[in-house]
Amino acid sequence: FFIAVCTDAFAAVIPVTKFRSAEMPGGAPAGWVVEKKIGAPSLKMEKDGENYYLRLMSNGNSSFGVRTSARVDVKEFPIISWRWKVNKMPIGGDVRKKTADDQALQVYVAFKETGFPALLNTPVIGYIWDNEAPKSWSGRSTQVGGDKMRYIVLRNKTDKTGQWYTERRNIYEDYKKLFGDINGGEPLGVTTGVQVHINTQRTKTPADSMIAEIYFSSETRDVAVTEAAKEKIVARKTVISMPKRKSFPKTSGEMTAEREDFSKPSCVNIIVEFRTNATQVHSSIDGKMQPILEYLMKYPQAGLAITGHTDSVGSDDYNMELSKRRAESIKKYLVEKYNIDEQRLIIDGVGSSRPIADNSTPEGQAQNRRVMIQGCSE
Repeated sequence: FFIAVCTDAFAAVIPVTKFRSAEMPGGAPAGWVVEKKIGAPSLKMEKDGENYYLRLMSNGNSSFGVRTSARVDVKEFPIISWRWKVNKMPIGGDVRKKTADDQALQVYVAFKETGFPALLNTPVIGYIWDNEAPKSWSGRSTQVGGDKMRYIVLRNKTDKTGQWYTERRNIYEDYKKLFGDINGGEPLGVTTGVQVHINTQRTKTPADSMIAEIYFSSETRDVAVTEAAKEKIVARKTVISMPKRKSFPKTSGEMTAEREDFSKPSCVNIIVEFRTNATQVHSSIDGKMQPILEYLMKYPQAGLAITGHTDSVGSDDYNMELSKRRAESIKKYLVEKYNIDEQRLIIDGVGSSRPIADNSTPEGQAQNRRVMIQGCSE
């Protein structure tokens, strides 16, 4: 980035984008990359008078956007400004409802992650043009892994479609209000990126929107923090909902019998080891959660089989009961900490009947004291 100085307002400006041509190398404006979640992206550069803008269109079956890196100290450049226009909104889109969480346009700003894995610990502010949610509403994403994704509704169905609007937000003040539970509301570093997004896959209705120039500024005069940032953030839990499918996932025993290939991209296969006779889940499992959450996000109709195992020490009856309690403890941990719908988690215990290592050695026994978290999308 370069810094431009506006002599009239005595403000320094950091442009994120100023679209200058209709060219889209790699399918996106220069300096941006396409970010696809679902469906086929439909975007193009258009011109309004002397100004270029990016148009995003979603036909009720897609979720996509563009992103770019942006390293900005929001304490020095607290104002983010952009122009946007919506021509069509997804019918019934409502950020407050998991099953209707579609918007015609979203502007995201990502900050330095607060821990590992980055997927779950990157604070992101989303300024959105919703349909049903009232202006000033703020809250957390209802989607999986969305605890650090926090929104402010700036526009909704009461605003005119087909008309350009200019937004000016004090993003530093917004961050302090939205992320007061993290480091006292102070960002841990500069921003890491900006993303513009559209999605309609939940309401199954089309949307059409446009975004023009985006920039950060040091000028704070005449910029009021709106009620959205003044209000206390609405506490909402992320819930990974029950899959709509006719059958439950198979247990690891059934999968092993059928020689399921867990190396396939559509599968997840995680091992959690336990101490002797233990059922308590160690916090080290958090480091293994990223592929699990990515799997559940990518395959919303899929479930997970959680199967407990033991070493060969102790009676068969004791080990069978112990393996079931281990599986149950993993399920409870996933439900309580990560808000995964328990109906997506099928537990089983098989005792010491399926070792993966030699039970005659302490090292082998340690490997056999485990719980398998597995799933393959059909």
